[in-house]
Amino acid sequence: MSADFFDQVIDRVNTNSVKWDMREEYLGGADVLPLWVADMDFRSPPAVTAALIERAQHPIYGYAARPERMFKAIQHWNQTRHNWEIPQEQIVINPGVVFALNVAVRAFTQAGDGIVVQPPVYAPFYGAITDNGRTIIENRLLEVDGRYQIDFADLDAKLAQAKMLVLCSPHNPVGRVWNADELNRIADLCLQHNVMIVSDDIHCDLTLFAEFTPLGRLRPDLADLLITLAAPSKTFNLPGLTTSYGVIANEELRKRYEEEKGRSGYHIGTVFGDIGLTVAYESGAEWLDGLREYLRENYRLIEQTFADNPLVRLTPLEGTYLAWLDVRATGWSEDELTERFRTQAKVGPEKGGLYGEAGLGFWRVNFATPRSVLAEGLRRMQLALAEQRA
Repeated sequence: MSADFFDQVIDRVNTNSVKWDMREEYLGGADVLPLWVADMDFRSPPAVTAALIERAQHPIYGYAARPERMFKAIQHWNQTRHNWEIPQEQIVINPGVVFALNVAVRAFTQAGDGIVVQPPVYAPFYGAITDNGRTIIENRLLEVDGRYQIDFADLDAKLAQAKMLVLCSPHNPVGRVWNADELNRIADLCLQHNVMIVSDDIHCDLTLFAEFTPLGRLRPDLADLLITLAAPSKTFNLPGLTTSYGVIANEELRKRYEEEKGRSGYHIGTVFGDIGLTVAYESGAEWLDGLREYLRENYRLIEQTFADNPLVRLTPLEGTYLAWLDVRATGWSEDELTERFRTQAKVGPEKGGLYGEAGLGFWRVNFATPRSVLAEGLRRMQLALAEQRA
């Protein structure tokens, strides 16, 4: 897929888009350019659109059975993209990764149990723990020469107090793609402490400057402790179709998971979600290759934009389409910069503080948008970041 495809600006206003139609509620003004929530401003693969239109032309939208083809598509995608052979019986279908995380927390921990997260990290991880009466245990990532690393000594100590680790792989928002050595060390510690791992791999197809390693492929000896969660939603811009999947190798864990999912009332999929997942994984490889190259160039534009601004440091990115900007040198508080961004510059990146205390002083920028839109957003951000607080 050529860059021209992704360069096209699509008007998303009045499509019930959270990103564009709820700017007043979330960003304080309908004229703010949104660079926050993690969906893309690109057309999904044309084959997906065509398949959805074809199905929509049938005028009855009854309960949907999941076809064998859907599972085969998941298996083929993981085998060809990630060299991971997944038996069909290990696949569980979910409406979304956050839903699945909440199910896993309830299925495999008890009220009051400790669950480890690695801040700054995706905000819904916190809610999945506290909303279900569990206890957050933080294994804060280390900044070493501007690059994030896992504090393994601290992780060892924290796992001794925990029943579960929620791993973000690749990591949102810091953009790390954990390598095999790091994943092996995590696996060894979790085996040592008998701690379950729920690995959120939703950005696994969006590696830009590193190679993704599925923990389930790397460490089959984790079968009794590992749940992997993934989806085509980030990869192909399909979050509105609310269809994802998990991989659970252990039969007993899979049974417990499905029982808890059933208690949540989820039994039947969606007509369009199942089709979207299937066709995306069957036909979306070329589209994705084009997208990843386009995203690399967008990231390079961010690098160029802030290269001469001593008040802004761009965290080196390996995966996702989410840039993590360190603006602590400006001296502005998060509330003050919110005002400068939204009221003065009319641009809406996302506050780093949403990802925990470790995110204060940072802002997350969604760069999965046509380059002309991104360039304008970055121009506006530069206006707000051009000077230090007096």
